[in-house]
Amino acid sequence: MFNSESKWIWCKTDFDKDVYGEFASSFKKEGGEKVLLKISCDSVCNVYLNGKLVAFSACADFPWYKFYDEIDITDSCKDANELLVDVWHFGEDSQTYTYDLPGVIFEVTQGDKVLCKSDESTPSRCMNEYKNGYKKVITYQLGFSYFYDNTVEKCPFDKCVVVNKSYDIHKRPIPLTKLEDRLPIKVVKTENSYLIDMGKEVAGYIELDIDAAAKTNILIAYGEHIADGCVRRKIDSRDFSVEFVAKSGNNKYLNVFRRVAGRYLEVFSDGEIRINYVGIRPANYPLTVKKISYKDELVQKIYDTCVATLRLCMHEHYEDCPWREQALYTMDSRNQMLCGYYAFEGYEFQRHCLILISKSLRPDGLLKVNAPGGLDFPIPFFSLCYILQVCEYIQYTGDAAIMREIGPVLDTIANTFESFTESNGLIPELPAPFWNFYEWAEDSDNHDQINRSPSAEYVKTYSLILNCMYVYVMGKYSQLVGRDFAPDKRKEAIRAEFYTGEGYKLTNKNDKLSQLGNSLAVLIGLGDAALVEKIAKCEGMIPATLSMRAFVYDALLSFDEKYGEFILDDIKRLYKNMLDKGATSFWETEKGEADFGGAGSLCHGWSAIPIIYFNKIIKER
Repeated sequence: MFNSESKWIWCKTDFDKDVYGEFASSFKKEGGEKVLLKISCDSVCNVYLNGKLVAFSACADFPWYKFYDEIDITDSCKDANELLVDVWHFGEDSQTYTYDLPGVIFEVTQGDKVLCKSDESTPSRCMNEYKNGYKKVITYQLGFSYFYDNTVEKCPFDKCVVVNKSYDIHKRPIPLTKLEDRLPIKVVKTENSYLIDMGKEVAGYIELDIDAAAKTNILIAYGEHIADGCVRRKIDSRDFSVEFVAKSGNNKYLNVFRRVAGRYLEVFSDGEIRINYVGIRPANYPLTVKKISYKDELVQKIYDTCVATLRLCMHEHYEDCPWREQALYTMDSRNQMLCGYYAFEGYEFQRHCLILISKSLRPDGLLKVNAPGGLDFPIPFFSLCYILQVCEYIQYTGDAAIMREIGPVLDTIANTFESFTESNGLIPELPAPFWNFYEWAEDSDNHDQINRSPSAEYVKTYSLILNCMYVYVMGKYSQLVGRDFAPDKRKEAIRAEFYTGEGYKLTNKNDKLSQLGNSLAVLIGLGDAALVEKIAKCEGMIPATLSMRAFVYDALLSFDEKYGEFILDDIKRLYKNMLDKGATSFWETEKGEADFGGAGSLCHGWSAIPIIYFNKIIKER
């Protein structure tokens, strides 16, 4: 917690969105005790001590559940020290940020003594070297890009203003990400640009070292592939680029505000430049990777690439993909957590994410689509996934104490779904504002429901996937908390409404068979050997996507362990295809970059599930 005299402050500025502020302080180190920096902000901060970067962080929290970081800066201290705190305030909702007033609070302590603190005497300035108020959007999930001008004369420091902010503030329970060394790059001069290949998918921060003959405007596009022969910068309303104005002579710049990801950069300039270095400096969450080896070289290659994929999608919290969204979803993180129990030591990251998600509970009793996002397209199926991932967390870790913090949220979600149950024993899909998404497969994404109006026509539909998932999840949750749950009537209702003789149809209005839906039916005890074999062969069914194959594999293994070899072969078939096409991380869907109108991600945390099944099935290593 902060000293009572430390205050939330901000700089004087004409902008309310996409604005940068810098704050200066100084202190003297006294004796040999540890020197600690405590800091919280809205939205992202960089901290420099005696000119050296000592911390960078995204807040990744809600206004109603705020974090501060405590950082040991002892080794960077001298007897007399100069502190600079740079803050970028977004000020506009996205799927990774919820709007709040701008501000920063910090203090440096040594033992019981406060060496410096933020208050009305702290010098501040608007960082005019950035284009304040620019509001150039990368994606609506991520929010803003940046524009840095290395030729401007920086504003002088002035007085700051105290901001009226008061929070229930908590120490962030996980460490900050670490900036790694530069990676080698390959630079190819094209007719209109410089194309840079880092050799693999990277998540981190753009750094450049270039020489310019004169003042030069530079645009750097970033992406995961060059399927078009260049970086695909603009995709519909998305714009994967940042901007920089170079001065005459040498220019060195590292931006640790906006994390980006990809394998390729493309540099465009309107003047003559020489590239000494342009690349993405990796930033990784610090953890210990378990050493697991397999005799099968392909299995090992798949496993190692899965681990790399997971690490690229872990920073302040789990991310679905580091390039396009960087958003925390329950379904995505459920897969990531399961993989992490096998691949990494410790479980504090899973615990932190589960608690963060719990703070996204909506007044209607279900979860927001993202934590800590401000834009919301709530997915009922994902609220059920949250209950499931908590049950699994306790199963793998034994940490039942987490229920003291999130138990009431789980009860609220369970009670909300119970209230949706109709007299026929089924739960209908929900009207606006809910998005009845299940997976990116035929007739299962319902993407037309995103942003639908509350007045939109509502046609009552019963979904096999939603109802089976409810029975599956509530069975596990009831065992965990001792809650009464009688599934038989619900199972009878599912069989009566969806069973066709060949399998279970997708909805009461759609006779197609879904591999995911039928797998969930098997997991709640509604399958026989014939149906399980049909699921394995995906006979007459809509195939499950990469993200949902965990349910398929679980259904097969729950029926007969003989399907272990089939699962291994299925994984090898799917993932070898990606490796053969040059993948260094695994894709969002099998279609790769071509999916979603050319916006398919080539690094998606939910696709790392082979880790789970290699560990479960392969006995000899």
